[in-house]
Amino acid sequence: MSLGSATRPSGASAGLGLRAGILVLLAAAAAGALAVFAPIPGVVLAVVLVGAVLVGNTTLPSLGRVAVLVAMVAAIIGPNLAVPGAQEAFAFRFVAGLIIIGIGVWLVMGRGLPVPDGLGWPVAIAAAWVGWALVTTLWAISSADALRWTIFLFMMSGLMLAIPVAASTRRRLTWFLAALGITFVLSVLVAFAEIATGVRLPTSALAERVGAFAATSFFGNQNNFATYLALTLPYLVVLPVISRDIRLRVLGVAGSVVAIGLILFSGSKANLIAVGIILVGLLVVMATEPAMRRAFIAAVTVVAIALALIIPSLFGAGIVPLPEQAVAKLDFGTLQAQVQSGSGSGAVRSSLLGTGVDLAVQSGGAGVGAGNAEAAVREQQGYEGVANLHNWTLEVLVDTGVIGLLLYAALYVIMLVGNLRIARRTHDPWLRYMGLAGSLALLGFLVGSLGPSTAIHFAPMWITFGLCLTTIVLARRAGPDGMAP
Repeated sequence: MSLGSATRPSGASAGLGLRAGILVLLAAAAAGALAVFAPIPGVVLAVVLVGAVLVGNTTLPSLGRVAVLVAMVAAIIGPNLAVPGAQEAFAFRFVAGLIIIGIGVWLVMGRGLPVPDGLGWPVAIAAAWVGWALVTTLWAISSADALRWTIFLFMMSGLMLAIPVAASTRRRLTWFLAALGITFVLSVLVAFAEIATGVRLPTSALAERVGAFAATSFFGNQNNFATYLALTLPYLVVLPVISRDIRLRVLGVAGSVVAIGLILFSGSKANLIAVGIILVGLLVVMATEPAMRRAFIAAVTVVAIALALIIPSLFGAGIVPLPEQAVAKLDFGTLQAQVQSGSGSGAVRSSLLGTGVDLAVQSGGAGVGAGNAEAAVREQQGYEGVANLHNWTLEVLVDTGVIGLLLYAALYVIMLVGNLRIARRTHDPWLRYMGLAGSLALLGFLVGSLGPSTAIHFAPMWITFGLCLTTIVLARRAGPDGMAP
């Protein structure tokens, strides 16, 4: 059954549009008047009134697509859109709840919720993963932590699966990418403001730290921000290679330079390696695929620009004016010395890796229980004060055992192989762009996932997975000419 709506008579549609416009203006005027005396209630009233108007004049499927787009952007901005004084109550969770209610209403109305071709296995894997996470609560140290982690898994995997359903055509996907592009620009502007002024958002872990040099933007800490940038980079760096539009090429080069510059400024070694994997992967695909060899020179040019930006910066002499702290953090020799001496962040990461593997073995491969890795680390002898594993793959193994890891690996392989195959075989430039960017993002994330302390609620990861699945779904829907609908 199609998720599309029945068409309305043009006259009715025009009448509804005029009526909706008048109601929106009246709602804005009422909310504005209230906001003069009470800003927060005024904004809340504006959202409620405009939302009521839109609901009254939009079909449920269309509203659902808008809600998914809003949820995607709100998930990236995260707690920065929280209710004042209640940081846990932020916009994404509110919108996610509305989407769940909307789906329930849709099903109660007797409407089907078909799974698009190409999404069957990912849906089954996500459902099995959530189900297995619930089972692990039976032996978890903290049932509350296990349930919380499972709820996050349900919400974020739901967002991942909702993206290919909502962005089911080329036009709709363009809107989604445009929204993500605007969000990227906003995050970069916030980062530049942090670097220039030293003033940070209240959610930043560096807000009260004197002498902090890195930017955190919407993400709380610099490693999370760097991982977001590394996941976004492929969708920028592939533009000047695949696109023939000079505007998109310039946009891609400019965005790539900004993303790489901010990754360098973060001092994140994991995401700097991820950048290297992305650039090497781009050259390998371009050189080995006959259909894309014509773009190989463009790829070499892009990689050369990136290397000219990166290599001098590692020695403190690049175009990007890195502070000494950032140069020191990017020194891999320092990391090796820390591991050998048993001191510093390198030693802590090495210790966490060993502890995580030991916990997985001690659990008999079943895991310590969803969301209980931190509690299990704290109970270990010689606990050094850092409980986050800082390794998403290891976290999945320790929390949900071998079964959880295999389910995640299956999802990852489906996305990577599917996107790489599309990038190599499709005749549609749009699908080639999405497939190549998606596969490079997944490859980079193998190392980039070492950046965040935990990734269970790290929205950029789940959104990237959603875009990769969208590419697979659109490729399955391609017409006889191979072009996406």
